[in-house]
Amino acid sequence: MCDALKELFAEELKEENERGMERGIERGRAEGIHLAKLIFKLSAQGSSAEEIAEKCDLPLEQVREILE
Repeated sequence: MCDALKELFAEELKEENERGMERGIERGRAEGIHLAKLIFKLSAQGSSAEEIAEKCDLPLEQVREILE
């Protein structure tokens, strides 16, 4: 019975999984954009890359890469 239900709902489960992945990717993009804006704002206010990395809890190299 369980296998029959899996087969019956397989396509729906696959589609829902794909929609969930798309929502997750979109959310990640939005958070990345927000973080990049914050880094640029802090830089424009005179914060060093080291200070920004500490404030944003990011590796220094990642902050430097964004600022390049």
